[in-house]
Amino acid sequence: MKSDIRRLAEHLLDESLNHTEVGRLFNKHRDTVRRMRRRANAHDLTFEGLSNQTDAQLRNILFSSRLRRTRCIQPDWDATVQHLLHTGDNMLDYYEDYYLKQPVSGDGKRYMSYSHFAKQLSKLLKRRAPEYRHDYRPGEVMQIDFAGFQPSYTSAGGTQIKCTLLLLHFPFSQYCAGCIIPSQKRSDSIYGLIRIFQTLDGTAKRVILDNFKAAIDVARGPRREAKINPEFRAFLDHYHISPDPTRGGEARDKGAVEGIVKLAQRYLQRILRDQQPRSIGDLNELLQTALDRLNEKVMRRWKTSRAARFQAREMQCLRKLPEIAYDYGVWKVGIKVQRHYRVHVDGRDYSVPFSLIGEAVSIKLTAATVEMYHDSSLVAVHARRIGPPDDDTPVIDPSHMPKNHRAMWRQNPDNLVDRGTRYSPNLGRFIALHLDKNGNPRATYNMLKRLLETASVHGKATIDAACVEAIQRNQIDPDTLRQILARGPLKRKRYQPLPPSTPSENIRGASYYAEGENDAV
Repeated sequence: MKSDIRRLAEHLLDESLNHTEVGRLFNKHRDTVRRMRRRANAHDLTFEGLSNQTDAQLRNILFSSRLRRTRCIQPDWDATVQHLLHTGDNMLDYYEDYYLKQPVSGDGKRYMSYSHFAKQLSKLLKRRAPEYRHDYRPGEVMQIDFAGFQPSYTSAGGTQIKCTLLLLHFPFSQYCAGCIIPSQKRSDSIYGLIRIFQTLDGTAKRVILDNFKAAIDVARGPRREAKINPEFRAFLDHYHISPDPTRGGEARDKGAVEGIVKLAQRYLQRILRDQQPRSIGDLNELLQTALDRLNEKVMRRWKTSRAARFQAREMQCLRKLPEIAYDYGVWKVGIKVQRHYRVHVDGRDYSVPFSLIGEAVSIKLTAATVEMYHDSSLVAVHARRIGPPDDDTPVIDPSHMPKNHRAMWRQNPDNLVDRGTRYSPNLGRFIALHLDKNGNPRATYNMLKRLLETASVHGKATIDAACVEAIQRNQIDPDTLRQILARGPLKRKRYQPLPPSTPSENIRGASYYAEGENDAV
């Protein structure tokens, strides 16, 4: 998962974004963004060279070491304007009754003077009348939202099961795509977006999303930016999408998708009047029919349909999808590596490189793997092992150990049996019996080491047969195995069929059964 400083560096090096756009995405002033880009150019920082820089090096390059000067406490200017327009209070009343009663934090900020407050508020009131309209570029922005209408299908048992309608909208072409998912859970939402991306065969650079719980942990407020869930952030990073959460209670931040949601659910409701879907797959087929009708309808503003405008001007501007689709996983961020260079995940220890002792790693749990990341780089991958609660066997990669620890680990009884079994199943049985009889893993390790050194001389088949003979003779010791290999294991006697016996005089011949006139007695 990428860190915030690495995402900031990638946007700073993106020449298609100006200072204001980058500052809005990361809550920075455009002058701050300009200074950061100057520092990046001074250090010859390029997009290809980002992989060679650690997060600490990027912070030293982009951020100045000097202390920031203290600033005044900023009020919620939008709420202030709304209050003055609706109540009729003057600036001085609001300044004394509301602004001066805000708590002062201990970070050195202070109240602004009334003259400065009045000057700033006057500028806002003058600009309050005009309404801004966003001008989107092709393939730049997409907006997602959930519909209030919940389509349902009838299960095999006759139960009505409600689902969730997820819609994706491109403001430039007004094109709409969607998917019906079981719920608004994070896994279902990510699955629905992946399916939409695969249908479109591309994504936009930025996504404007609502403050739904699957993606946002802390909603965007007047004085804070939204805190995006790490699992949803990792999904967006996989497709190189920059999130832009809206403000709470401000539907105008994504007004375009709000309008398209009403149209899409209206078209879907018309089709569902005469249909009785039996599965969520049937619902998605009906949704696709409804969206096709909506996108093929000619718009009065551009005298063309949404689908035609999307295919002609926006489809070729979408970002290509990665070769590998996103594999959903649960993230655990900021896990500190202890002195035993292991991390505890779901009741089991997994190893990480010993050089990361004392560092914080991020862990991604998928259905099949456990992945560890440090400084946005993948450092370890293990096959996820799920077993009963009493099975807490650690998953260890020998390459993660120091050299002396690796030598000790090779003498572990379980590792010795596993190593012998990988070479030959009968050798694994012999090793297990030798451990039970001898009880000294070091002696078993030395025996196995000397035996595998001669494997190229004897061959796997000969060693396997020698182990079988030693086990049958119940002589589990290296001397017996060495003697058998010296003379060669006994070959099994091949089965030889017995020769046919000659018929005796007591056996009746064919003439006895012949039928004739003289046969009757």
